[in-house]
Amino acid sequence: MYRRYSQGADDVTPRSQRRMNRIKNIVILVLAAAVVALAVIALPSLQTQQGERSLYLQRMQSECEEAIRQTTTLSRNAGADSAAILARVRCCLYAMRTINTLAAQNGSQPLPDDTLLTLQNTVDRYLSFLTTGMDTGEYQTNLQNGLNALQTQVSSLQ
Repeated sequence: MYRRYSQGADDVTPRSQRRMNRIKNIVILVLAAAVVALAVIALPSLQTQQGERSLYLQRMQSECEEAIRQTTTLSRNAGADSAAILARVRCCLYAMRTINTLAAQNGSQPLPDDTLLTLQNTVDRYLSFLTTGMDTGEYQTNLQNGLNALQTQVSSLQ
């Protein structure tokens, strides 16, 4: 006489097909949960990396500003404290290279290492001319221009 709802002609699916549909739904649900869990875990890590990068860049800017400040105090006629000032400039450049290396280990190297190495070589040449008593005006100008260009590069990284 009357058929049950589950025995309708258009709702006939084999038991194995229903089981496969359930398995597919469970797999989709598990994958969706895994994606949500991964997003929850990955977001703080990405924010931490961005924070590290901005901290590296801020520290590089402050070291570059200090190097420029030290370079402007150098006298044109090879004063008695010029070697100490060049040593402080070299320390600033070394700190910038170290920060650059740390940033490279975390996946992003803000500056090419050649730029910093060239400036360190300029400081070394300046110091060698200073100790021999030769004219250092050209090297001071080169160092000042190089540090100004470096500051422009560091400022443009943000």
